[in-house]
Amino acid sequence: MKITLTWPGLLAFGALVFGLAEAHELVHTGLGRLLCGCWGPRDFNVWSLCSTCATGHPYTNLAATLAGPAFTFAVGWVGYGLLGPRQPAARQSLGFALVMATVPFARILGAVFMGGNDEVYALSKFLPYSTAWALGGALVVLATVPPLVRAWAALRGQARPWVFLAFFLLPFPIAAAVLLGALNSLLATGFMATYGILGSPLLITCWTAAVGAVLALSYRHLFALGQPAAAPAGPAAPAPAAYF
Repeated sequence: MKITLTWPGLLAFGALVFGLAEAHELVHTGLGRLLCGCWGPRDFNVWSLCSTCATGHPYTNLAATLAGPAFTFAVGWVGYGLLGPRQPAARQSLGFALVMATVPFARILGAVFMGGNDEVYALSKFLPYSTAWALGGALVVLATVPPLVRAWAALRGQARPWVFLAFFLLPFPIAAAVLLGALNSLLATGFMATYGILGSPLLITCWTAAVGAVLALSYRHLFALGQPAAAPAGPAAPAPAAYF
């Protein structure tokens, strides 16, 4: 499979990245709502359980914290399945997009190298921090590396290393700049900070609706992000012998 970069394809992939990022947060807060009976405060990347569960409910907090990465890892493994070598190019293309749109670089960087992220934080409430870091990092590696290996194996062409690195590395700083830098800063000023649908501030709801609309209009391009790679040319057939 050879990745073909087009503006519609990149737009669809960007919408998928932001859509999955919000879905990750909603899984956290949604399970918290289900278990506690109320919505807790949140912004674009930080959330808390509501007052009825804020203290004295360690296992509820553990479940809500781990639910987000469990969802994200599940999406990556759906991509793993779609990237199977016998799958048609359209499914491989979608699989590649799903694996990379979960932003595995951020999960690896945070849990393995920085000792943070949901995985380590949740385990640190029950285990010594060094043990939680080691176990959380190992879980992230086991969850993210196989889909990444299959995504690499599906690529073809001379630009293969650069394409892989671009899709692996770039979504994180772009998403961080938009969500943590711009939108969280705007929300902190009080702009559209009133809580509404799904226990989210209106700014988050409007952003999610916009991202969802873009994804709904462009998702077909995710199936065309990767195109079948041309088969390598075999040796030239010998010219027929001439008889005189």
